[in-house]
Amino acid sequence: MIRVEPDADLVGRARLVKEVTSALDDVAGFGAMLVGEPGVGKTALAAYVLEHLRWTAPVLHVNGGPSLRSIPFGALAPYLHTLSVADADSPVAVLRAVMAHLTAGQVGRPRHPPLLVVDDAHELDDSSSALLAQLITARRAKLLVMIRNAPDAPAEIADLGADGLLTRFEVTPLDRDAVSLLCTRILGGPVLTGTSHALAIITGGNPMFLRALLEQGTQDGYLVERNGVWRLANEQTPTHLRLGDLIRSQLRSRSPEDLESLELVALAEPIPLQALTQCIGSEAVERLQSHQLIVPGQGPDHPVSLRYPLHGEVLRAQVPAARSIVIRQEVLAVLETEPRSLEDFLRTVSWGLDCGMPLEDRILLEAAGVANRLHDHAFAARAVRAVSAPDLRSRTLVELARVQAGRGNYGYAEELAEEAMRRVTDLRAAKEATLLAFDLKLATGGPFEDLSDIVDRLRSVIADLELRTSDQVLAEDAERYRLGCRLLDCRVAILQGRLAGVEEELRTILTAPEGGRETRVGARILLAEVLTTAGRPNDASEYSGEALRMIEDSGADLIGYRELATAHHILALVYCSQLPEARAVLQSAATRHPGSIVYFAGWTDFVDGIAALRGGQNKEASTRFLLALEALRESDVGQMMTVLLGLAAFSCALAGDAVRARTLVDEFENSPKRGSRSARLHGRVFMAAASSLLDDAPGSRSELLQLAELAEKGGLRQLAALALQLSLLLGDTRGVPSLVRLLEDAPGEDATGLLAFAAATQARDTSAMLDAATTAGAQGNLALEFAGLSLASTYLAEQGATSSARALQRRLTILSADRQGPVPTPLVAAAPAANLPKLTPTERKIVALVKEGYSNRAIAASKSVSVRTVEGPLYRIFAKLGVNRREELRDF
Repeated sequence: MIRVEPDADLVGRARLVKEVTSALDDVAGFGAMLVGEPGVGKTALAAYVLEHLRWTAPVLHVNGGPSLRSIPFGALAPYLHTLSVADADSPVAVLRAVMAHLTAGQVGRPRHPPLLVVDDAHELDDSSSALLAQLITARRAKLLVMIRNAPDAPAEIADLGADGLLTRFEVTPLDRDAVSLLCTRILGGPVLTGTSHALAIITGGNPMFLRALLEQGTQDGYLVERNGVWRLANEQTPTHLRLGDLIRSQLRSRSPEDLESLELVALAEPIPLQALTQCIGSEAVERLQSHQLIVPGQGPDHPVSLRYPLHGEVLRAQVPAARSIVIRQEVLAVLETEPRSLEDFLRTVSWGLDCGMPLEDRILLEAAGVANRLHDHAFAARAVRAVSAPDLRSRTLVELARVQAGRGNYGYAEELAEEAMRRVTDLRAAKEATLLAFDLKLATGGPFEDLSDIVDRLRSVIADLELRTSDQVLAEDAERYRLGCRLLDCRVAILQGRLAGVEEELRTILTAPEGGRETRVGARILLAEVLTTAGRPNDASEYSGEALRMIEDSGADLIGYRELATAHHILALVYCSQLPEARAVLQSAATRHPGSIVYFAGWTDFVDGIAALRGGQNKEASTRFLLALEALRESDVGQMMTVLLGLAAFSCALAGDAVRARTLVDEFENSPKRGSRSARLHGRVFMAAASSLLDDAPGSRSELLQLAELAEKGGLRQLAALALQLSLLLGDTRGVPSLVRLLEDAPGEDATGLLAFAAATQARDTSAMLDAATTAGAQGNLALEFAGLSLASTYLAEQGATSSARALQRRLTILSADRQGPVPTPLVAAAPAANLPKLTPTERKIVALVKEGYSNRAIAASKSVSVRTVEGPLYRIFAKLGVNRREELRDF
């Protein structure tokens, strides 16, 4: 059974709860109206508000319903049982009966007026609606209404909101962050960000659908917990019987014509608005839109989809096969012949297979390739198995191998790739088999020498194919493929850490006349990797950004490079301190390619982890890095696993989670090392920093300096600077001269701030150290601010400026409240005050008011408490900070 937190129903609703409570508590107000789709939590929200308002007057609950809508006063029937048959239709008699219930048991004058709580108000009968409106406008009671945005809602109730008598609140579906939090609370543990985002898309953010899907997923096993993190186990989310019944019950009230229209959208989505209008008519389109059952998207065609993807799952399952074929033929007749997107292309092929239409093997093979790269491996397998041409057998095996690799069956995938290479009869098949074999070796951690052998084998195949024919076209293609081999040689060199001459070779390939779009994109991606490693991330981001634009403009041809290009672009942006830009790139990519949402969400967690680490939010950083680590375990195109293991261990150590940090250190030491030499050294740098914090290896701080020297000798300037930066942040100043030298031309706000602090530290200029640390803090870099102030405090004490040192230590005490985790051991002596008891949130607010010049009486008035209530916390603040007078607080 899944675990439900007490207020799980109200996740993402805190502000709304406060506003609704305020509207009901407003003496001059008439009440509140909660408007939203079925299942968004209107009833739970209303119940929570009422419980915490502690309404002192009678509360009457009224429920609308389709079966009562045609009966006069049907919704009020529970309160009319004392009426005679003759009075049952009398509005006056009904009004008296309801008022009797509203005033029953009242003693004296309660603080609140009577309250009518009306659920499903859109299903009220007209007589009940008119009477309720009369009660409210006469101020005989207040009204809390829950209603759907239905066009046929009773006019009397709808007008109360439209005229402003009832304060109207839109209860919208949950956003992605709220869905993630709700999943975490219901499942009782962290959820992979990509999984929660996928569930947000599937359910449309509807809490009722989400709850049902989570319960179904844990029971049926397509939601599983691995390494303490919940994730989707299957490519597709099946619709359980209970959830299907829930959705069918919602759709049952639709007319047969609307249901037929919805079935068409379900089968064809996303369908261009114009094509949909041709199929079902403009009136039907407008009606479905007004009922919020369909949603037009962005773009010139305004592609229309169902509001909830789950509706589509249920509708598609209930359409008979014969009718499905008829509908698809009808849609195909009005669609343009050439698909405008990859998704349109796959849908067309899928329909062709469903309808038994003859499809060219070339089209089927292309569809399989696109589906594999969009992570729809089930459809890729279906399409490739329909290919029958013997001369395409090699390419067919490649796509089957990609299906197996996508499902984690690397051994079988390698066997299929090897068989494909033995069967090659053309250059394209040879290239695709080679690239797949290359990727599989990287995924399984094979030695770099094997990669060189794979490239040499491709060269041999090219030569053999040339010998078999004198075709001029093949000769020209062979030159282009040889250029591709040089590109792969460059990648092997980068992986091995042999960077000398690689940049020049890549620039030559980039401008080679025989090169095509694929080699130009590949060269740009690898240039981005080389330049980032060499400490030139600004230049790198230009190349990676251009590669991404070329990939998006190419359609299906270059989509296989999208994830690798994105990985290197994000790394370049992170090293340029452009974190918002990195998030925007990932959000755009996830929106355009939802099949890769887990991969892109993993990279988003990486970016958010870097931001949290920078801001001293070490617990949040450890959570983000652990989620990123889990997301990329099965799809690590950018070869980041080793780096993420190091980052996760380092952030856990900073956050004080020594057990988890040591577990990650052990995994790092005992697992196969994947990725480039640079990535492996990155991981080692963070592991050394983690060990320094854990005090597990006496020489770990010296190891950071040794790793920096090793990285610089190998041309890895960015990594060398990182190792020295971590050393400095942990309180070791021995590497400062080298850090100053490495940062002289480094781009980005963080690098500039770090250079200023390092230069001031080298000169032992405490004033400049304080300025640089303060500036870093103002820019959100709490990690540098805290370390900088700690070291400056040490220097001030050594220089005999004890008064200034004590003042700085008080400032560190305040700052440590914003910083998560214990103070690193090397900084404890520098910042002893930071280990004193931290100020509580109330105490910090009092300090802020004192700094603004507030007296004790003014502080008490602002908080609506007595002066004595302020004096107690103020004395505790003095004791914690080691001050004697309130004037000293103003120095903070």
